[in-house]
Amino acid sequence: GQWCTRVPLICFGTVEWHLPDRCLRQFGREQCIPLEVPDSQRAFHGRDGRQGTRDWPTKLKNFIAIWENRQLQDIVTPNQVGRMGYHDPYLDRYRQTSVRYMTPEGAADGALADGIERIKDMTTGRTELGNEDVSFIR
Repeated sequence: GQWCTRVPLICFGTVEWHLPDRCLRQFGREQCIPLEVPDSQRAFHGRDGRQGTRDWPTKLKNFIAIWENRQLQDIVTPNQVGRMGYHDPYLDRYRQTSVRYMTPEGAADGALADGIERIKDMTTGRTELGNEDVSFIR
């Protein structure tokens, strides 16, 4: 559907990107690692069209070209079946780049879950055991 098309939304001089690849799980789709956020030329963000140039088709021609070829911008992923695994590439990246916890309680729960997953990885051969890992297990 149109909802899964990654395109600029244009209203006079304002350009906002529709980025469905950041929320595929909400729609029952497999979550891929999102692409970088495109440059929306901040000069166009937040303008109300009452001042400055009115020649928006010329000024926004690059964004209009993307919109006109929107069928090439679809994000296609299969439906999500079951839960994402702890080591799903998206979740690994999320843990590396995001602020994961809002409260000390959430951080404690997350640290416990991470510790259990680390032990599981060690006992299933996913990672090799070193002295630090043996200390961690103890």
